[in-house]
Amino acid sequence: MPTKASDQMATATEVRSDVTPSRKAIIVYWVCTLFVALNALGAGIIDILHLQPLFGLLLHLGYPSYFATILGVWKVLGAIVLVAPRYPLVKEWAYAGMFIDFSSAVISHLVSGDGAGALAAPIVSMVALVGSWYLRPSSRRIPSFGAE
Repeated sequence: MPTKASDQMATATEVRSDVTPSRKAIIVYWVCTLFVALNALGAGIIDILHLQPLFGLLLHLGYPSYFATILGVWKVLGAIVLVAPRYPLVKEWAYAGMFIDFSSAVISHLVSGDGAGALAAPIVSMVALVGSWYLRPSSRRIPSFGAE
């Protein structure tokens, strides 16, 4: 049984390196990741530039116009982080931020009385995001401490 933090980290790394994802899992990971990243990049640029239809939708949901710029910058940064190598902790923050964005969009549409059609895009994005997070390779994960 490991007793030191370095031994625990080595054990966690060894456990993860034994699990080799299948080719199919890697392909699905990249499809989900690129879907989310490219949509976030495009939506982020549209938000920053206050272009339609997303800017009008943001205003329809009751958000102030300056929020589009803030949200857009974070979307662009999150998209870059998801596809960039290394920095697993920053990737976790990007995944969390995007999940908050997508789930907030669902809630905002529900509260605004929008129909089911308005929920489709954020729900599909959320499913792809969860798929990307779940299937991410060990090199894109934070090493677990205390795993035995």
